Amino acid sequence: MKSILLPLTYCVDAESLSRVAADLTKRFHASLHGLFIRPDPRMAIPFMGEGLTADMIQQLCDSAEKEGLANAEKAEKDFLALMQASNIKIIKKGEHSDHARARWSTVTGQITDHVGRRARTADLAICAQPSSDMPDSDDIFHDLIFRSGRSVLMVPAGYDREVGRHVMIAWNGRAEGARAVAGAMPMLIGAEKVTVVQIGDKDDARPGLEDVIDYLGEYGIEARARQENVEDNSIGNQLLSLASDMSADTVVLGAYSHSRWRELVLGGVTRHIVAKSKLPIFMSH
Repeated sequence: MKSILLPLTYCVDAESLSRVAADLTKRFHASLHGLFIRPDPRMAIPFMGEGLTADMIQQLCDSAEKEGLANAEKAEKDFLALMQASNIKIIKKGEHSDHARARWSTVTGQITDHVGRRARTADLAICAQPSSDMPDSDDIFHDLIFRSGRSVLMVPAGYDREVGRHVMIAWNGRAEGARAVAGAMPMLIGAEKVTVVQIGDKDDARPGLEDVIDYLGEYGIEARARQENVEDNSIGNQLLSLASDMSADTVVLGAYSHSRWRELVLGGVTRHIVAKSKLPIFMSH
């Protein structure tokens, strides 16, 4: 895990995300890219009310531009201060090092113009848990999950524990889960404890618990298997309860085995966990 992307906007609380990102960057001697996306004021022009003169519109755009630049400068200052406090070297694009390092860049436009695309050349992207308190968090999360093709670590607001020391893998034998496990392999190798959980009877057409335990063993990971029966409540809630009971600090999960729209209408494991988890969730779609 050598390349980590941290996409941010003014509407996302960066403090806990940056701390988690700094910890992982140091642990894996990785490169962290703090990417700040600020809106282009001109995109709001078509939605401005009638009766505004060209001068009035220009004044509004100038004011929004000034505010956006100030927000970007503050975010950069906070990010660089945390990196320096964490003894992470600040570098420029194109510089390389064997030690933990970080760089910052600011881009203008919409989240969908940058986030998912930039994450395609990172091993991992870190984002906030979607919340109505952070308007951009939902867009960032879903752009990473559905458009990056890479691993995503979703971090709840205010999370202040370590990540990846006791990892619980939620296994169902599907392709999304297999991709999540592969993406999390550097974290799993360095974890102090790994537990693989499967709920309900396995589908004989898919790899089961013993298969993934054997696969992890090839990397020297002595994972524990835990087979659970389906309870009356949702599988998503059951997985979160198990993670809490075993004091896991991270859950590895294949995201959206069913289509997103089906989950929105009928409910689903991913949707429930994304909404309710108090732990970081390592996901791939």
